[in-house]
Amino acid sequence: MTLLDLRRPVPCPAFAETFRALGAACPLIAVEPGRPGADLLHASRLASDPDAIAGALAAERQRITTTLDVEPRADAIAMWALHGYAWYACLMLAGPWFLNRRVPLVGLADVWIDLGSERSSRSFTVTSGTFACLPDDPDAGAVGARVVADEAALRAELLRAVSEHLEPLLGAFRSHLRRGERVLWGMVADELVSAVWYLGRMLGAAEGERAVRELGELLPGDTGRFKRAAGFRTLRGTEGRTHCNRTQSVCCLWYTLDPNALCGTCPRADDARQVAILEGRA
Repeated sequence: MTLLDLRRPVPCPAFAETFRALGAACPLIAVEPGRPGADLLHASRLASDPDAIAGALAAERQRITTTLDVEPRADAIAMWALHGYAWYACLMLAGPWFLNRRVPLVGLADVWIDLGSERSSRSFTVTSGTFACLPDDPDAGAVGARVVADEAALRAELLRAVSEHLEPLLGAFRSHLRRGERVLWGMVADELVSAVWYLGRMLGAAEGERAVRELGELLPGDTGRFKRAAGFRTLRGTEGRTHCNRTQSVCCLWYTLDPNALCGTCPRADDARQVAILEGRA
């Protein structure tokens, strides 16, 4: 007879399936509910442990200097170190909302980071087991499910989860970033929109268009700490083409590392430059 180890948390099957669906849709992230291994970093240390913060900044500096022949600014290092967690955290929380109308109720203290995973993908263990969902969710009656009234309530739950998850990190990184609170929350909005839009486009054109519509409803402007709308618009391209695009609220400072490699949503690029980037002409 096999004895049940009561010390080991047994994840809710519906909660675990939520993250399996996210990993199947986006191989950049793997989230496994359960008991963390000894070799993982507790995410809360990035907000409370000066040694962990210093280690994250040193690792980011090494990554940048290995990739580019440049001496990075301290605030650029901090921006990219924070981005390296925040984008995946937003995908972890908002990806299931987009895919299955579920919001994992996962706080910073519930996350453990696999430092051995590649920088372009991340693996996490989470010790939470609850999620918010709609009344018609097939697992609304499951252990760990918290039913909310409607789509608007679920969107509010998502923004609350993202805010509570990332707020401690913003406080810890603020002095390194030299940015005010409003700008930092603008950066979080950028990460949230970027993560969901990326996921949608990975699933095809129709899902990319759905991501744009639903992000517009999630972030219509001046919603709690998220003061700016998702901000999608249509740009005219060459040869009769059009491009759906947005401009980031906050510059990621990559221009300080490589001024010729702007992204297509860079706030330093006007519409014409953004179109040129999107069409591969810049």
